[in-house]
Amino acid sequence: MRDATITIRGKTIQVEDGLVGKADLTVGVDAKTWIGFLRREKNLLWALLTRKLRLKGDPRLLMKFGKCFPS
Repeated sequence: MRDATITIRGKTIQVEDGLVGKADLTVGVDAKTWIGFLRREKNLLWALLTRKLRLKGDPRLLMKFGKCFPS
C-alpha cells in the first residue's frame, strides 16, 4: 500500500509521497486495477461495483485524471 498526493494544475502533474493537504478526491484501489484504469483496460463502473475501486469525493475528477494519459 502506498499513500501519495497527486496535484494537477495548469497541465502539470505533481506527485508527492504521503498525504498532503485536503483532498478533493480520495481513491482506494489495488495496483492491478489502477494500472488497468490508466491503460483504459478496466471499466471504472465495474471496478466501483465490485469494490475494487473506492472513491471519496467527485468521481468526475478521476475521469479528468484519466485524460492526463492519452492512449
